[in-house]
Amino acid sequence: MFNDFDLGTMTSQTLNIVPVMEQAAALVPAVELHEDDRFLDFEKNKVQPLSLEQLKRTLREHDAEKGDAIHGITHVDLIDGVMDICRSYNYAPEIYDMFATNNRDKMTPGVSVYPELEAQYGPKAVEAHTIRRLFVNIRLRDFDTEELTTNIAVSYTQRGLQIGIGRNVMVCHNQCMLGGDRYVADFSMADHKGTHKTPADMLATVRQWMRDLRDIIAEDDEMIERMRRAILTPAQVLLVIGMLTAARVQADTNHKDIKVNNVYPLNQAQISKFTEALLIRQHHNGRLSAWDMYNAATDLYKPQTAEQTMILPQNMAFVNFLRSNNVI
Repeated sequence: MFNDFDLGTMTSQTLNIVPVMEQAAALVPAVELHEDDRFLDFEKNKVQPLSLEQLKRTLREHDAEKGDAIHGITHVDLIDGVMDICRSYNYAPEIYDMFATNNRDKMTPGVSVYPELEAQYGPKAVEAHTIRRLFVNIRLRDFDTEELTTNIAVSYTQRGLQIGIGRNVMVCHNQCMLGGDRYVADFSMADHKGTHKTPADMLATVRQWMRDLRDIIAEDDEMIERMRRAILTPAQVLLVIGMLTAARVQADTNHKDIKVNNVYPLNQAQISKFTEALLIRQHHNGRLSAWDMYNAATDLYKPQTAEQTMILPQNMAFVNFLRSNNVI
């Protein structure tokens, strides 16, 4: 079944990024805010849900030297661009969920709050925030089953842009990324190359996905069915866990003789949670399929439990791991 395995002190101006002050500049006394007018405290809650309407009210930025938006497009325009393409092919996209995340990087924080705008709009007001890290799930209902929907995932971070497409498990929002052609990015990560250098290139790929969507769905559903039928013995499950650990060690090690420059499917903290989930399911059901295993991993590929830039690449890395070891 398995093949051989080879074992906050800097400002946005300092960063050459300046906020685009779309709001009025005059300061006014603090006012009472409704819930949809304010964020929670990002220092206490690093991942927070928000709506597209709220995002549009946050403070935009542009590159001080180039004069255009960071990454060549704002997060709002990227989301609108994806959704407009979907509509042009007679699909009806909807925001499934959207998360702003704060990585608390002092050089380029995921979220910045401007006291002068809080003085104008009120404490934690949406308008007083700049959002640099955003993860969005855009749902297409046209091919829904009782269990699955279709999802376009959009990740916008300080590092760049990533977009992926695939099936999504509705009950737990688990994204499926079942092929390398289901992902585009404008930056590279280890063995995941960013071949699309501009937002226009990336949106052109989204357009191609929409042209081929029926085929993509059919291929994904066929692979999911194969994963359901692939039953693993307890010994095989333990072997997978060991191999995932070895893959993580090989990627993180400083020893050149064994180091492999790959995106690994799970980091060490994720491997512990993944193992626990598999053991619990094995205990209750007495058997595990490759689909169970994949879902245990994708449960961890979310803004609340993963580094945002790794969510989509790790998903693909896990599928590649299953394929290369003849699990699917």
